[in-house]
Amino acid sequence: MSGNTQHHITHRMVPLICQALITSPDNEIVWLEGLRLLTNPKLQTALALSSSIWLPLLLKGLEVSKPRSVTSEALKFLHHVADTLAPIKSCLVKPLRVLGQDTSASQLSDFVSAIEKLDIVVWDSKHNVIGRPRSSTNQHSNVTTPLPPATPIPVPTSSKQHPLLDGILAHNLPPKTRTSQHAWTQILLSSTHDNPGVWLYNLYQATLEASNVPELVVSARLQDDPALKAMVDDQLVSLLSDNEISKDIAVAILDLLAFFDKNKVQVSPKVLDMARSSALTHFQGALNQPLPGIVLWYIEQEAESFPIQANIQNLVEANIRVGQAGYDAAWSSVLWLEKDWQFEPEPIWITQLSHWQEALDAQDKIDEKQQGATTYPSFTTRMICYDYERRNTSHWATAAAWHMGDFEAMSDYLAFHPKGTSKSLYKAIIDVYNGEYASAFHHISKAQSLSYDELQVQLGNGPQTALRSLAKTELLVELQEVIQYKSQPELRDSILTTWKTRFKRSHADPNTWLKRLEIWTLACPATTFQLQNCFLNTAKLCESAGMHEAAQSIIKRITPDVQPPVAYTKLRFEWKSAFHQDDVEKMENILQKLYNHVLDFLQHIKVDPSKLEAEGLGLQPATSLEDHPQLVRQIVSRRYYRLAEWHAVLQGNDWLYDPNSTVLAFTCLAAKLDTNCGFERQDGIAVSGYIVPAIRGLFQAARTRESPEYVIKALLRLVTLWFRFGEAQAVLVEVENQLNLTAIDLWLSAIPQLIARLGTHHKALQSTLLTLLKNISSQYPHAVIWPLLTATETQTVEHQEAARVIMNFICTMPDGTRLVDQAELVGKELIRISISWMERQDLMERAWEDVPALWESDIRKLQLPETPNEEQFVQQFGTQLQYIYKTLLRYRSNKQQNLIHTAYAELYKLYGEIDAQINQWRLPGSGLQIGSTAPKLLTLRDCILTVPGQYDPHLKLDDQAFIDGFHPAIDIVASKQLPRKLVIHSYSINYTFLLKGNEDLRGDERIMQLFKLINTLLNHHSEAFNRNLHLLPYEVVPLSPSTGLVSWVPNTQQLQAIIQANRDKNKQHSLSDKEQASLLGYDPVTFNPRQNKPRLDPSAESDRYDKLPLEVKVERLKGALSHSKQSDLKDVLWQRSPSSEIWIKRRTNFARTIGVGSFVGYIIGLGDRHGSNILVDQLTWGVLHIDFGDLFNVAQERSFAPEKVPFRLTRMMTNAFELASRGGVQTPGSRGTFKQASLIVMDVLRDSHSTLLAMLEAFLYDPLLSWTVGDTELSHAEMEAGHSHKDNNPDNQDPHIGTKNDPLHQSIRHEGLNTTSAKATAIPIIQSENSLIDTYFESDSYLARVSESGMTNSKALHVLAEIERKLLGYNKESEQSLTVNRQVQELIEEATDLKNLSQGYVLGWIPHW
Repeated sequence: MSGNTQHHITHRMVPLICQALITSPDNEIVWLEGLRLLTNPKLQTALALSSSIWLPLLLKGLEVSKPRSVTSEALKFLHHVADTLAPIKSCLVKPLRVLGQDTSASQLSDFVSAIEKLDIVVWDSKHNVIGRPRSSTNQHSNVTTPLPPATPIPVPTSSKQHPLLDGILAHNLPPKTRTSQHAWTQILLSSTHDNPGVWLYNLYQATLEASNVPELVVSARLQDDPALKAMVDDQLVSLLSDNEISKDIAVAILDLLAFFDKNKVQVSPKVLDMARSSALTHFQGALNQPLPGIVLWYIEQEAESFPIQANIQNLVEANIRVGQAGYDAAWSSVLWLEKDWQFEPEPIWITQLSHWQEALDAQDKIDEKQQGATTYPSFTTRMICYDYERRNTSHWATAAAWHMGDFEAMSDYLAFHPKGTSKSLYKAIIDVYNGEYASAFHHISKAQSLSYDELQVQLGNGPQTALRSLAKTELLVELQEVIQYKSQPELRDSILTTWKTRFKRSHADPNTWLKRLEIWTLACPATTFQLQNCFLNTAKLCESAGMHEAAQSIIKRITPDVQPPVAYTKLRFEWKSAFHQDDVEKMENILQKLYNHVLDFLQHIKVDPSKLEAEGLGLQPATSLEDHPQLVRQIVSRRYYRLAEWHAVLQGNDWLYDPNSTVLAFTCLAAKLDTNCGFERQDGIAVSGYIVPAIRGLFQAARTRESPEYVIKALLRLVTLWFRFGEAQAVLVEVENQLNLTAIDLWLSAIPQLIARLGTHHKALQSTLLTLLKNISSQYPHAVIWPLLTATETQTVEHQEAARVIMNFICTMPDGTRLVDQAELVGKELIRISISWMERQDLMERAWEDVPALWESDIRKLQLPETPNEEQFVQQFGTQLQYIYKTLLRYRSNKQQNLIHTAYAELYKLYGEIDAQINQWRLPGSGLQIGSTAPKLLTLRDCILTVPGQYDPHLKLDDQAFIDGFHPAIDIVASKQLPRKLVIHSYSINYTFLLKGNEDLRGDERIMQLFKLINTLLNHHSEAFNRNLHLLPYEVVPLSPSTGLVSWVPNTQQLQAIIQANRDKNKQHSLSDKEQASLLGYDPVTFNPRQNKPRLDPSAESDRYDKLPLEVKVERLKGALSHSKQSDLKDVLWQRSPSSEIWIKRRTNFARTIGVGSFVGYIIGLGDRHGSNILVDQLTWGVLHIDFGDLFNVAQERSFAPEKVPFRLTRMMTNAFELASRGGVQTPGSRGTFKQASLIVMDVLRDSHSTLLAMLEAFLYDPLLSWTVGDTELSHAEMEAGHSHKDNNPDNQDPHIGTKNDPLHQSIRHEGLNTTSAKATAIPIIQSENSLIDTYFESDSYLARVSESGMTNSKALHVLAEIERKLLGYNKESEQSLTVNRQVQELIEEATDLKNLSQGYVLGWIPHW
């Protein structure tokens, strides 16, 4: 296992164990096992970095109420982490003293050893000291330097201290025998050289004795006592200047000074200067020696203050020494040195960063200056680079030599091959070739042992990862069989049969199959008759995988004259080669060879070719081969189909207009001969010749289960083709045949796409789909129940009825009726909770005569209220609503204007009263009670319904998370839409959701599906995996077209709220006012919106700003930026990090997740990225995007306040990155961790463009989704929603807040279908090889059909074309494809350009933040 993998596993184990303890507070077995696992020595490093996670659980385990077995394990764990807890052991005093009063606990040996190691004085119930803590005997016995006698100094008391706080502190802190002044006087002036560990311990202990919070009290005392401060400053300078001081003491002092910086406590300049100097002098060392993170902070501060060459060189080495988290920053610092100082970097730096070729180039430049003299550093650098490259390529070189039959070179390369299963396998192969069977068996046995261990590790990462190791085990078995084949001739026939059978059942991987063939050729030649089909199939697989030379090599090794299939396959390969070379003459010769081959075969089976070919066109059946076996008919069919295909290539489109075309005749003949293909004349050659084979191939691709992204790509493309051409009988026949061969579980990842198409008007197509969904439901009813529930709530009658058919089918299954009833009950009640009757105000933009029809069903509901809240609503507003309804009915019949005035007055009054009550819900702490809102949920018993979004088909049913109940209290999140925070109880854990009303979450669900696919792609890319690049998806479960559940993301805060909270903390309200004043053109000195000076109207201000010339907007933005350093995020990141090591990891993770989210968002055209739509995980500082309402460049296509940036990358964000990402560059973010993550992500996305387009295509053609891809307007209500960012209480923040409008205030926008053909609108389409979009623009017949039926959005092709442009490397109007580096750089420049940032809705977007 690699060190990187081990690191990931160990650092994820602690949170997982703690999560198990949290979810099982009363389970003794779980606590015993969890605490035992935490004491594993392998987790020691992870425990030191995650004390904030496990310390509360440790305190819980030390409670008196816990069983003594749990207490004993907790004490063992406490003893294990005593060194980690030493600086904060004061928090353990009270729980240990309470535990000491319990006789059974105080007698535990683990209890005594724990308190002795922590040196805490604890008394038992008889007031006897337990154990022998050092502080109870002689606290300073180990200090050898004489100290002045301690003079008792009275402890000052604070009159401002609250009595309750005094009591709490008195019971939790050790007695204060000395003041901090006396403690620091004694310890600081003592020698650090006698015993540095004791000196450091005494400093901690003395400070703890006199302090509530050590660092805060010390900093306060230093400010209050100038004499003490001067003495401490001098002593700190003396300590830091001491070259022989212990590194532990130096780190402690540097940490203390950094803490002062976090709390903005002034430190003497001479102390800071000495601290920076000490960080350099005391921690010099080799590049492979670890460096404390705090040293990097000081070095970076020095480099930022004085960006000179020497400081940047120090920054390079410091970033290298902090480990993987600093490598990208180190490389960026190297580039900074090269650009600004023309400094030639040290080759050893570059080798540490694994840039091998760059290291050799740098060494070559140095050697040239030394006129060819070989130096030791040069030799070392070259040896490192060459050795790495040799070891890195030895595996491939060994395999290549084996396939070329050069066993001598294979032995040479094998000397540099890393140890493992492969090396032992190759050694065994060489032994078999040389006839040394005893040695071969030894190496086979060793390889089998190693492969077992390798397989155990890889199985933990999933079955797909373990496939290659499984293939190696098969090769080892076959190698043993080769020895048997050569030594026991009587077994040869059975061994050949076994090989053929095993080959058919094996995973189709070209590299594995090639190795298998090479193993066989050690026993028998490639011309062996029984194995020829295996060789042919391998050649075909290699050709399809782009391994053309390997395929040609196989064909050459087998004899073409023995079997006709060999000659046919050889001609296919020759045709492909000629086609790529565009050699028309050669293609014509190959075509003639194929025709002659067909004639020879027909002559061999005694069939007249002219008579057979005459049966191609027309309705008559092909009778010439009716007496021949089906295999022969298939062979002839394939060859005539290939003849037709090649003729079509050579003739171009001319054959389409020739009624006697050879292409048409041969294609129809092939269709008649091979009845299993489902070809029929009336389907047309396009469907029969292309669509049906494509569908068959996609089914086969999905069944291979090669990888998750491979399967989902095949299924999504399959669904699109199926429903695009499903009206053709040949397609339906093929789909039904293939469905019978395909496992049901493959379809689980495509359930949303299948259910979305239930409303198709084609009955045969719908019937096939219903059959498939019934089959899925029969095995996985919990996987389909929630999507089906949503489908029953749609407005389309056909969709509702089809979904109901499947629900009725589920009812016929055991417990099916109970499952459906519970799902409908939960769904209905959650919808009721999501939006109350008071919030259903959607009439202000309706015509008055339409209101009665809209109100008709609601007025009927007023007669039958079902909950206490609804009854209360009827009592308060029922009479008014009935009066307004009757008035509008009268107006509809007689059109009297005075009735409108009466109704409007009453309605305005009614809405005023309702709004007043709704505003009460926006107050902190507001909530609902299920008992009065949805009391039926409290009646659920023995629920067999799984928690939404938590069903796992890989778990047994008994292990699923079933709903056990609902928390009776529901919090209301104080955002515009007032979503509800809902807690669902399960038997093992509680799940928290955000219940959202008035919002269609089906689009968000599809985007989360896309994010999971992208995460899979990133995990399979080595550079992305090593950097842990990923998106942060969350569960989205739609309940209806306007309601849904979103999993609650804990520990997150909005980006905008972080900045605002920091300014509130530092009382910088005036700074925000000045920035806003400069942006809007007011005087920053007199501007005070809190006192209505002036009274701002966001709508009017936005109108005025939008009409300004671009130059004026840029100047105003520059004015807003001039008021601060835009360092709020940078400061918060530093201040909230408990240690410098955590700070480095958080900063790196912040930059990387910003890069991943930004460029994925760019590809899908994600807009509206204001600070409230970007969340930051407060533990990891990973960035999470929410609210996907503005997709596919909608925000950039608005006519009012369009966005011009591809993603959000403001100076506030780039300043939070490492120094190298912004130092010495004109465009911040052009180097560093963010840039490197962006390059890797963009490279992965571009390499996987066909997979992404397949999924996005399925989304865009989803009939249930209303992707808004046309022109949209930003209403003033949306502006006000974005502008209102004053309430930043973290407890009231919605982790999934958007800026969608309340229906009361938004205009009703009709989404009509534009039936214009795809060619009618001009859009730049890139003619690229294998373009998914090119084929769609060839004909718009399908678009016309689906547009008329309402099954798709008419602009979907244009959206896909624009996305494909991005994935092919085209930015905006660029005419040539850009490299990944150039494309990423241009996008970063666009995102940070003030001309782009100054446009759009700046009041809500806040470009200076």
